[in-house]
Amino acid sequence: MLPVLLKLGPLEISTYGVIVALAWLAGVRWLVSRRAAMGLSEDQVWDIVYWVFGGAFAGGKIMYFIVTPGSFALTFEALRYGFVFYGGLIGGLAAGLWHSRRLKQPFLKLADWCMPALALGHGIGRFGCLAAGCCYGRHTDLPWGIALAGDPSRHPTQVYEAVLNLLLFGALVRWALPRAEDGRWRPGGVLAAYILGYAALRFAVEFLRGDDRGAFAAGLSPSQWVALAAAAATLAALAFRRKSK
Repeated sequence: MLPVLLKLGPLEISTYGVIVALAWLAGVRWLVSRRAAMGLSEDQVWDIVYWVFGGAFAGGKIMYFIVTPGSFALTFEALRYGFVFYGGLIGGLAAGLWHSRRLKQPFLKLADWCMPALALGHGIGRFGCLAAGCCYGRHTDLPWGIALAGDPSRHPTQVYEAVLNLLLFGALVRWALPRAEDGRWRPGGVLAAYILGYAALRFAVEFLRGDDRGAFAAGLSPSQWVALAAAAATLAALAFRRKSK
């Protein structure tokens, strides 16, 4: 792995940080390039990005503190590392909902456009996890196992999730968004497709993870329980909308 990309005297530039920055930039640039279709100015799109990012940062950090007992601290180092994706998703959606009301824009339509950008950024960002050596997998005898955390052959779960997120991005852009744009899907359809797609891939990859992910219940990790809850809530919302037509 390559946790440090560049070292200049006492200054170290982490590979993880660089890749996550590139992932954020890729997702944002994709979203900004769709501003005309969204009916927003570039400044309005950037405002959404900043609010959603702030909400995601806060939500991801808070959930990490919740699922990792004894981790709470208000130091610079504690705020730099340790986030839970689902906490970030909830925080980002909450911030997006609040800001969409300020813009007087429909939240579900904006969320539909943001989800592909999220999948793209998340897919790229997982390569940062690989470089940092975090989010690693269980032992495997498969030929593509990688050496991490004292084991000479672990599942490269970071790569699994990166590839699956990028495939999800492609599916949202090529299949889901066109249906939302031409009216075949009601607003929120792309958001629902993302939540269901990510819940499925995350639930599956979690079985191969080997790092500490908090307390398990009934053999499932916290992220798997959140994935199940998110999928169930989404399916219930879709069923309710169908009945209310």
